[in-house]
Amino acid sequence: MIEVVEPQEKSDTGWRAGLRLQLRNKKNRTILQNVEHFGPLRIQRPFYPEGAMCHLYLLHPPGGLVGGDSLAIAVTVEEGAEVLITTPAAGKLYRVADDALPQYQGVEATLADHSVLEWLPQETIVFNGARGELVNRFDLQGDACLIAWDIVCLGRRASGECFEKGSLKQKIEVHRDGLPLYMDRVHFEGASPMLLSAWGMNKATVSGTFFITLGDNKKLSLDAYRDCLPDDAQWGVTQRGEMLLVRYIGHSAEHCRKGFEKIWQRIRPMLIDRPVHRPRIWNT
Repeated sequence: MIEVVEPQEKSDTGWRAGLRLQLRNKKNRTILQNVEHFGPLRIQRPFYPEGAMCHLYLLHPPGGLVGGDSLAIAVTVEEGAEVLITTPAAGKLYRVADDALPQYQGVEATLADHSVLEWLPQETIVFNGARGELVNRFDLQGDACLIAWDIVCLGRRASGECFEKGSLKQKIEVHRDGLPLYMDRVHFEGASPMLLSAWGMNKATVSGTFFITLGDNKKLSLDAYRDCLPDDAQWGVTQRGEMLLVRYIGHSAEHCRKGFEKIWQRIRPMLIDRPVHRPRIWNT
């Protein structure tokens, strides 16, 4: 089983939690073969709303991270297994002292040949004054399929809170058979020119990336995907090799997720021969 990623700085006082999941195909049904955990990080029992494919909900009872806290998640999807993983609510990075260690969440996933992982967590809310690190790495083998998104809210706009201080380091990596397909690193600094200027976030508070492996370098008609997106924000749809990338910059995590779901409705049947089946937890 793969090693859980660790934060760059160690903490003797933060609340540390880890979760390792191993999924396998057994008689054409994906089962949760093994679960290991420590600290306040769990899963609900597996759900099967669409038959053989497994749905899992990650649970973090504290609801958010303070200085020095870390969550480390490792997922192994064996050959032929198919799983959708999401969260019941938004993650939160709370305000910390200027000298506090960062809040850290690391995800590592290994996908074997003929496997599918849909990594679709709800958004992460970064409070003013937080110091967060979000690291996501996905290692694919053979023709494994990855459908994943990451949504970040800087500050709490509904409460009138801007992201004026603090920082967030965000990293996403996707590899297939040891070769990089997609690598993205972003460093948000409170009240920085990158957040405020037109060449950057242009004062937008929500950033989202939807990244999908197409396999076999499928060539898509990107205009059809652009046309299905709402026109109330800045969207970008591009294809780099076998990666389809959909980006959002705006002020609403809800609008971001709805746009991503429209893309999901189009792309999922083509990639894994299944219609979209929204997790019930998103309706609560």
